[in-house]
Amino acid sequence: MCPEQLPSPRTQSMRHRPSTQAGAGLPLAIFLITVMALIVVTLAQLQQTTGEMESLDIQSGRAFYAAESGAQLALTQIMPKDPAQPIDTAACGDDLYQQTFSEGSLSGCEVTVDCEWASSGDGPVATLQSEGSCGTGLDAAQRVVEVRAE
Repeated sequence: MCPEQLPSPRTQSMRHRPSTQAGAGLPLAIFLITVMALIVVTLAQLQQTTGEMESLDIQSGRAFYAAESGAQLALTQIMPKDPAQPIDTAACGDDLYQQTFSEGSLSGCEVTVDCEWASSGDGPVATLQSEGSCGTGLDAAQRVVEVRAE
């Protein structure tokens, strides 16, 4: 035999000796990948929820402004031009004012204003209840504004 082809005592002992190392690399890598995947999924869900809440908050603000605008416009229908005159109780009733906004920032919002009146010692008192709604489905928001006028 040639000396180059003879196995060295060191490689020969390594081949026959059982391994004393336990492999922890693969389980550790799988664990880390799983933890990272869970973190990514949690952050994605948090981002989606935050976006939905922000959208609903915007719709809620739009519904409030629609209700407030409806109440102000309805007040112009029942309030007299002469401040000495009483409120026009004949104009006061259910569905006093309705509008679907088609332009501007309230586009797609609706408002309905109901009016009830009662007598007081100083004259009639009108209570306007204005309901504004914007959006559809899960993105829908409604707000109610109540105004009293003497």
